[in-house]
Amino acid sequence: MTLLGLFFVPAALVCLLFSSRGLLSLLIVASVFEAGSVFTGNIGGFVFGISPFCFVEICVALRLFWLVWDRGKLLPGKEAPTRTIAVLLLAFLAWSVVSSFLMPYLFAGTPVLSPRDREDLNVLLFNPEPLHWTLSNLGAAGYLVLNVCAVLFAVLVIQTAKQAETLARALRWAVGIVIVVGILQQMAVVAGWHFPYEVFSNNPNADPDTLYQEFDGFVRINSTFSEPMNTGSFLAAAASGLLATYLHGRRGRYLFAIVAAIAVLLLSTSTTGFLASAVMFLVLLVYFRPTKSDESGRHRLSYGGWITVTVTMLCAAGLTVLLVPSLSEAALAMTINKGQGTSLASRIIADQDTIRLLASTYGFGVGLGSTRPSSLVAALLSTVGVVGTMIAAIVVYKIIQSFPGRLAPSILQMSFWSIIGLLVADSIAVPDINRPTLWALLLVVVAQLGIYSTAVGRAVPAEASASGRPAPVQYDVEGQRIER
Repeated sequence: MTLLGLFFVPAALVCLLFSSRGLLSLLIVASVFEAGSVFTGNIGGFVFGISPFCFVEICVALRLFWLVWDRGKLLPGKEAPTRTIAVLLLAFLAWSVVSSFLMPYLFAGTPVLSPRDREDLNVLLFNPEPLHWTLSNLGAAGYLVLNVCAVLFAVLVIQTAKQAETLARALRWAVGIVIVVGILQQMAVVAGWHFPYEVFSNNPNADPDTLYQEFDGFVRINSTFSEPMNTGSFLAAAASGLLATYLHGRRGRYLFAIVAAIAVLLLSTSTTGFLASAVMFLVLLVYFRPTKSDESGRHRLSYGGWITVTVTMLCAAGLTVLLVPSLSEAALAMTINKGQGTSLASRIIADQDTIRLLASTYGFGVGLGSTRPSSLVAALLSTVGVVGTMIAAIVVYKIIQSFPGRLAPSILQMSFWSIIGLLVADSIAVPDINRPTLWALLLVVVAQLGIYSTAVGRAVPAEASASGRPAPVQYDVEGQRIER
């Protein structure tokens, strides 16, 4: 058992026995320890590591099994707004699992790109591997089963606003851990201290070349993740959620959290994170555009809030560059200069190969776990095909449709805009369908929508508006219902 295991294993077992919601909170925190393991081993020469997220999810699946056995139901009630999302997730799971076992046999021999060699341009061009069923298909299907079980469990267990706040608190802890570990890693690099990579990056399946990336003396920050790109994409998503929360009415420490997230994002020099941040900044600028008041008539959205956060972010970025002189050169090398090398070319080729795979498989894909291009959309299309991708797209659409907009409390603003930011980042350059942080955010958002979208859409006779239509129930920034 590893050092991470000494914390997560006892905590997960205690929560398994005594606290369902504690188990969900632990799962959210565990999602950011992407490169870590609680157990490592070797079976017949096959080296493996069990991540904290996977171990806690196994405990969640056991609790779900017991809950379904006791209550006799797997889905929320027919009137629940999240029921459709839950059904769609089960449909996506069924299609994906079938594809992982069936497609490698139906389309055996189809040339596919090896995930291990996707950065080698020569291998991508001239040495694709013939499609055949492997343990990667089994592993991908197994992880997806656990991920969907976690979401269904959260929907069944989280029933009140107070319970939804526990998930929001766990998400804030997860973001804080990534930021603090990233800052400590940078301090260790500057001061020449030993940073405990063996604690946070002890998964034997992690690529050591991605864990420690150095450019001309500058060490790219990966924090608790397996590589700087994943760190940057997650922090871009977190910064989006924090910014939305700040603009929705929360002030004080949220501005400080935004600055800290942007600083560590810069230290990761992640092109994916930079692009996702820019896209989400523009999206939020349009959504939270300065007006006299929002739909609820409560929050004044003035230019002052945007000016404050923009100036603060620019000052934080400038100060970070000033304190770390080699950062500007490293960032330039990882962004503009990187586009002139083979890395960008290999990613483009890997994603373009999706078209060939769709044509070769008549749109069905080569099966979950059979190939791994360079972005989430390409990964969906090439593995689970058009059908699986459409189901996933409808899930995202239903989440957006259920979102109450500015009537939603700040805790839902945080999780909703974070998952939108992560989807944007993953669509740029992160192809992992089973990515822990993606499913952790999905879990939080769907569970919170089950609480807040129901109340916002509920008619209250005493609150009828002048037009004769019942006014929606509203929540304050703390998630508490506003009584008129």
